Amino acid sequence: MLETVETVFEQILHCATTVIEIIGALIIIFYTVLALISLFRKKRCRCSDLLTKGISTGLSFLLVSEVLLTIFAKSWEQIGMVCAILLIRAGMGLLVHWENKMEHAGKSE
Repeated sequence: MLETVETVFEQILHCATTVIEIIGALIIIFYTVLALISLFRKKRCRCSDLLTKGISTGLSFLLVSEVLLTIFAKSWEQIGMVCAILLIRAGMGLLVHWENKMEHAGKSE
């Protein structure tokens, strides 16, 4: 009985992580398209803002899916792999946030 509940729970979480990853990717794609449209309209600063916002938001969703994947980790090797991916994505998010902050600080001067 307990194994059945665990199996169902794992299937639900696998579906949830897949959906969350798809949402994160779609957010990045959506903002990239908006940035391209803005670039073609010769609005460079808006293009950059859209890209950083899209990447930051999309990475947040991808981080959530990685956190959920730690629930499935059965070995230390899997936990280490998920943690490494989590750190890389978190680092990327921080870099995008820092770049956006520096860009806005440069505009205000």
